[in-house]
Amino acid sequence: MNPTGTRARRTRGVARALLLPLTLTLLAACEESPPRPSEPERPAPPSSQPSASAAPPAASPAATEQPSAGAPGDAGEPQGTPAWQGTWEGRYDAKKGSVVLPPKVKDAVRQKDDGKVATGAGTVTVTIEPSGELKGTAKGALGEATLVGKVEDGMVRASVFPDDPRAPNAMTGILVGKLKENAIDAEMRVTGPDAMLVRESPVELKKK
Repeated sequence: MNPTGTRARRTRGVARALLLPLTLTLLAACEESPPRPSEPERPAPPSSQPSASAAPPAASPAATEQPSAGAPGDAGEPQGTPAWQGTWEGRYDAKKGSVVLPPKVKDAVRQKDDGKVATGAGTVTVTIEPSGELKGTAKGALGEATLVGKVEDGMVRASVFPDDPRAPNAMTGILVGKLKENAIDAEMRVTGPDAMLVRESPVELKKK
């Protein structure tokens, strides 16, 4: 047996025996030591896009202010007012009305009408509502009367009723006219109680 080889093996064995306890001690120390605290998370960089919940900037009072319908400088009537709405006044000059008869037909009673009764001047006043409803009065040579009617499609139509139906020359009839920009051009035609007297007159009504 080689004494040199024997000593070498013994030396390695002793070294292993010394290293093993040291290794176990180091491993145990590593397991028992508290874990290292983790590094704090870095805050996320701010977003370059505006938040969806951010409120839009408030509009200035000057931008939101709307002009009122009745502001100074508005020309004409208030917006939305019908052209016919209001009170209208006019005058008439009643004359003997014409009656168209069939050929060869003669009316002796009408021929006796000399046109001196229920002729002459008078006044007509009507008030028209936004709905087109019309009410008014007439005074003068044709007696006192009440008008009731309506405005439709630019046309004015009213019935004329005598305030005293028992009056000798109580006149009943119609007033028909066309609504223009600043006037109503109408024609009034009425008859007496027995329909023998016929009177007619143009009437121009102006808004008050």
